[in-house]
Amino acid sequence: MNTMAKLMPGRVRNEGIELFEKDLITIHQVSETQLDTTVDQHHLIYALNDSEITCDCDYFAQKGYCPHLAAVEYYLKNDKEGQRLLAELEEEQESSQGQERGHSFGGLFLEGLFLNEDDTVRYSLMVEGEESTFGSEIWWSIRLRRLPDERSYVIRDIPAFLKLVEAESYYQIGKNYYEPLSLIQFDQASQEFLDFLGRMIPDEAKTNLDFILPNNARHLCLPYGFFEEGLRRMQDLDGFRFEWEGTEYRQLLVEDLTADAQLFSFDICVEPKMIELTVAEKNSQAFFNNRILFYQGVFYRLNRKQQKLLVGLRSLPIGSDLNKHISFNLDEQVILAASLFDFRTMGPVKAPKAFNIKDFTPRFHFDLKGDSEVILTLAFDFDGFLVHDRQELSHLGFTSNYRHEQAVFRLMSKHGFTPDFQSSKRLGSSQELYDFFTNTLPDFENAGTVLIGQELRDLRVEQSPQVQVERQGNLLDISFDFSSLDDEDVDHALAALMESSPYFINRSGQLIVFDEATHRISESLKTLRARYSGKGHLELNQLTAYQLMDALSESDSVRFSKDFQLLTQHLSKPETFDLPTYKVEAGLRPYQERGVQWLSMLHHYGFGGILADDMGLGKTLQTIAYLSAHLEEGQRVLVLSPSSLIYNWQDEFKKFAPQLDVAVSYGLKPKRDDIIAEDHQIIITSYASFRQDFDAYKAGQYDYLILDEAQVMKNTQTKIAQYLRDFSVPHCLALSGTPIENHLLEIWSIFQIILPGLLPAKKTFLKLTPKEVARYISPFILRRKKEEVLPDLPDLIEITHQSELSDAQKAIYLAQLQQMQQGLISASDQEINRHKVEILSGITRLRQICDTPALFMDYAGDSGKLDSLRELLSQIKESDHRVLIFSQFRGMLDITESLLQELGISSYKLTGSTPSDSRQEMTRAFNQGSRDAFLISLKAGGVGLNLTGADTVILIDLWWNPAVESQAIGRAHRMGQERNVEVYRLITRGTIEEKIQELQESKRHLVSTILDGTESRNSLTVAEIREILGISTETLEK
Repeated sequence: MNTMAKLMPGRVRNEGIELFEKDLITIHQVSETQLDTTVDQHHLIYALNDSEITCDCDYFAQKGYCPHLAAVEYYLKNDKEGQRLLAELEEEQESSQGQERGHSFGGLFLEGLFLNEDDTVRYSLMVEGEESTFGSEIWWSIRLRRLPDERSYVIRDIPAFLKLVEAESYYQIGKNYYEPLSLIQFDQASQEFLDFLGRMIPDEAKTNLDFILPNNARHLCLPYGFFEEGLRRMQDLDGFRFEWEGTEYRQLLVEDLTADAQLFSFDICVEPKMIELTVAEKNSQAFFNNRILFYQGVFYRLNRKQQKLLVGLRSLPIGSDLNKHISFNLDEQVILAASLFDFRTMGPVKAPKAFNIKDFTPRFHFDLKGDSEVILTLAFDFDGFLVHDRQELSHLGFTSNYRHEQAVFRLMSKHGFTPDFQSSKRLGSSQELYDFFTNTLPDFENAGTVLIGQELRDLRVEQSPQVQVERQGNLLDISFDFSSLDDEDVDHALAALMESSPYFINRSGQLIVFDEATHRISESLKTLRARYSGKGHLELNQLTAYQLMDALSESDSVRFSKDFQLLTQHLSKPETFDLPTYKVEAGLRPYQERGVQWLSMLHHYGFGGILADDMGLGKTLQTIAYLSAHLEEGQRVLVLSPSSLIYNWQDEFKKFAPQLDVAVSYGLKPKRDDIIAEDHQIIITSYASFRQDFDAYKAGQYDYLILDEAQVMKNTQTKIAQYLRDFSVPHCLALSGTPIENHLLEIWSIFQIILPGLLPAKKTFLKLTPKEVARYISPFILRRKKEEVLPDLPDLIEITHQSELSDAQKAIYLAQLQQMQQGLISASDQEINRHKVEILSGITRLRQICDTPALFMDYAGDSGKLDSLRELLSQIKESDHRVLIFSQFRGMLDITESLLQELGISSYKLTGSTPSDSRQEMTRAFNQGSRDAFLISLKAGGVGLNLTGADTVILIDLWWNPAVESQAIGRAHRMGQERNVEVYRLITRGTIEEKIQELQESKRHLVSTILDGTESRNSLTVAEIREILGISTETLEK
């Protein structure tokens, strides 16, 4: 309903109801948003929008509302026909607003979330406090004012009121107003008070709120924890008022109770036979279980001791003089005098001088008697006046601090001494001797002055040995120099340290303890699994050098040898290691040279490592450069990689280091055995083949082991992982393109192979924090992300990914190829030209087989290219890259889409049949970060697709027209692309795809010759067809 009606006084509304009941309303016309009506002979147009409402009566002209409007409002709300008309109007208004704004459901949803933003101040709150019905509590009532009216109205249900304000719902104010309450329309102090109430009052569904909201929630009773804040906020409101016992207060204070308040006073009088204490008290009111006292406009806070005193004082009977009296024996003067400290916190104390307490400093003198008896002599020092026994203590001319005396005697009892001025204790064991020096003496030092006799002092010797760290071969030697210990005691000292024992007793019976720094050193060495090697020496594997330096570098008592310092410098800053001379036919980028430096540094010290650079940063090239620098005559290398990558390795070696003797051991077992037996410098094989040929490799001698895509060894239980742990080589290197730091178990598994002994047992390792793991492994993992080496990178990185035909694929491929070759081997050039269309479609069939025969036949076998694609996509997913995938075969895109789903990668697919508006929508969404892959068919490549949201491109099958290929790459690699783009071409070895690639390299004019289905087929020469199909003129002559 509209707001005018809500602002109408009740009287006007009642007149409207009368008009309705007299049936004086006529509806003439219903338009989309208005009702044309006559009410009691007055013409009224009604609309949901206030500005459109009009009535021809004078009342409306003056006020903007009238009884005629009230009558129509009542009719629409309460009459069945009226309700139907109102629903139509509201529906019409909603749809017209939706059209005007073009709002989606989301837009309307957001609109519904907004609060009222009209912050005109319309309301304020005030508070009044008074004694509760039973007088033991303060009840506060809250009143609401509608500004600028002076009148205020009591809020009769406080929680209901708070809910209304929170929901911005309607509230009846007095008789005339019924309007929505919004928090921002209250003045600032009221807003803060409402916020305070919201925090203080719990959910009434879960709690009985009578204690906070007594009298049917009409009053507010502040709990102790909210009392002070509540009082402060209530006094910030206008018109604050508090009435107690007939006195009205406009301001209240809260402060700590001190003697200055004079709520209590204490008077001590010494009679011949007794001491009398008189207590006078003012009439204050206690609240919150004696935590607060109220007196004349001030609430006083009591601490726990004062609360206890108050309870005790109030339990005393009142004498005829309206004071309270307590009697004490004369010998209780010391206890009473000590209690006056507490009384003085409650009020002024009047007492004779003899009650003035004098404090003392205890003096403890410890001596050794015989071998193990400790004598303790105690004295109380009253500013130079010493008291040595109880006799002297009882004849002082003043009162000693009785509580302090009791504290000293309690301390003596706690540590096994008799609570007196002379006492002794036997130290029967080494543990008791250690406890005495470590726990007993510090406690006494905290309590007073401690003197220790020389003999007793000599029983304890603190050792702070000098520690020397040196490199010896592949071990680290840590030696301890204890100045005053002989060799046998040095061994005991080290044994105690390594067992975390805080002390040991030497042969002379002395307690030898180690300083804090030495304990820290020994704990670090224990963590690193140091072993005792005799005569004051420990040894560690040099793998731990980095952590050892990290743990001990702050210690003043540790000295590091020069070669140890050099080792830790190289581990922490590998760029300081000399770059070796490498021999590769390629220019290495600066970050790649740093990679070779790091690999060479690990090589020099005999360490393994993981090169975990991001995809496309050239891990293979860095590895080949490293091998070219260090591989000596007679040394051999074994490279293990997933089967989809073994020929990539072969090609990269051929391309970058043709001087090296490289062979691939793959295929059938006899062939593999021959390769292994041929004693090549470098053998490349798959993990699966290595597992089958393990015995043959184990029998050979290898100096280097390279594990590509090392994350395949995730599971330490797999056979391959077990074999690799048994396969010992001097230099082992793992490569991984995925961020393995996210996978703790993978890290542990890989390091068991490449650096056994570095990491603790699996159970311990899995409990380490990421920071602790990093301390172990950071020198042995090198990972650069693309964005870190951006300046070193070319804009475009092109990588050829080679795969093998699977056996089933190969059989189909060879059958198709032989059929074509036989048909053409004896054909003349004219015949070939005549049958060009059939020949070209045969070539397309061969290219489909290279992808997978499933593109044109019922085929359930494997595909080498699909395996390769799966491997590549897994890496892309792990490394958070986003990818465009191109194929000219729509069926291949469908297969790839299923593969992406299987790997959990979301994608869009764009083919020739995708409408142009959908293309643009998909493109925009992808560039804004929606989904991680975009599949595109060649025919759909089209114009104007700008997919700079991707940083990786995969060309599943080779395109005959490099211009179209460039156009595909350009989808991602164009202006607006802020990252480098990697392009992967998937090529199947030993097939027509290699031939086409060679032709593309040698004859760039071939560009326009072969088919994407739209280009001219006539420009492909007969010679080129023969070359592609492997039918040379030599074959013809044969």
